[in-house]
Amino acid sequence: MRKPDLQIAYITGRSRRDNGALSPSQAAFIQQVVGHHQQVTVNFPWTAQSAPWLATGLLRASVNNAREYLGAQRVSFALRYRQQALEMLASANHTLLLSGSCGLELFNQLHLPQEWLARVSVFAFGPVASRRPDCHHLLVQGDQDWISRCWFRQADQRITCGHMNYLAQPQLTALCQRFIDDIGKQGA
Repeated sequence: MRKPDLQIAYITGRSRRDNGALSPSQAAFIQQVVGHHQQVTVNFPWTAQSAPWLATGLLRASVNNAREYLGAQRVSFALRYRQQALEMLASANHTLLLSGSCGLELFNQLHLPQEWLARVSVFAFGPVASRRPDCHHLLVQGDQDWISRCWFRQADQRITCGHMNYLAQPQLTALCQRFIDDIGKQGA
């Protein structure tokens, strides 16, 4: 069986650790950009999900995401999730990760081997991370996103939005589609 040339998946903080289903806004966004590419239908850590998406209050989601960010700093994080990441990445020749908020830090803390990083591109919106990833990437930041601006002063692109409404912005969709086109030109 031939592997897809490109698959698209999310890596974001989990507002609910017990639910990896895509939110309605995540599902709508990925449908706008996926085109003929393969879509991974669950969020990080890309485990099969039978339960539907569940709404989570902003305070609880913020606390859960902060815990996930801090937990990613531990060695146990990479030990627990790296193999799942490699298995997901192995299912295509190249993977585009849609990285929202602390998803970029989660990706960085997986400490993927260099040969795997060559097979990954990261489209990060509202990045909250200690550094840029060591792979092909584009960092997009909202001009009203003070949360992301605490971590990154120099984003690659700026759009008009705050931290909580990136996926609803047509400008983000257009940037992502161009980024996907660029990946295709590089031979993914």
